[in-house]
Amino acid sequence: DTDVADIMAAWLNVTSFRHFAAHKGPKIGIVTGYCFAGNAALFGTCDLRIATTDSFIGMGGPAMIEGGGLGVVAPTEIGPSDVQAANGVIDLLVEDEAGAVAAARQVLGLHGAADDAAPPTGAPRDAVPADRTRAYDMRAAIGTLADAGSFLELRRDFGSGMITGFARIMGRAVGLLANNPLHLGGAID
Repeated sequence: DTDVADIMAAWLNVTSFRHFAAHKGPKIGIVTGYCFAGNAALFGTCDLRIATTDSFIGMGGPAMIEGGGLGVVAPTEIGPSDVQAANGVIDLLVEDEAGAVAAARQVLGLHGAADDAAPPTGAPRDAVPADRTRAYDMRAAIGTLADAGSFLELRRDFGSGMITGFARIMGRAVGLLANNPLHLGGAID
């Protein structure tokens, strides 16, 4: 029927995805609660993905799963945040919405030089052993380089061999990527 085809064509003509993709600049997504289907697709294309511990993220929600003949599934059984953090879907897992907003502000605040940079704590020589065969805590080493309190680690629950994040060094925003000597001696797996 032509009327049904016209209705379906109008319903499927959603410009959100095109506009979102055309947006210039960083895209920061925050999820709290349920995030399924198109919303999950938008979240997945963000440059930085922040979610709360009570989040559930999936490309298909309960209605889509049931409609596909796969049974009845509760929304809390689809993509819980601890699973999605371990899968690398979530860059920052925070306790609540206030924490998510604070993390987004921290990332956005890294842009531009800071005049009030707090010096790092400790000395790199104390964090990294002279003996190259000894493992050490890379996060502690980062703490000796980054301005105090500025390091924001991404995907801590994913890819244990690498430590990634943003920080400030002498007031200047930097991205950090470091091998983790406490995981397989620093080998990338």
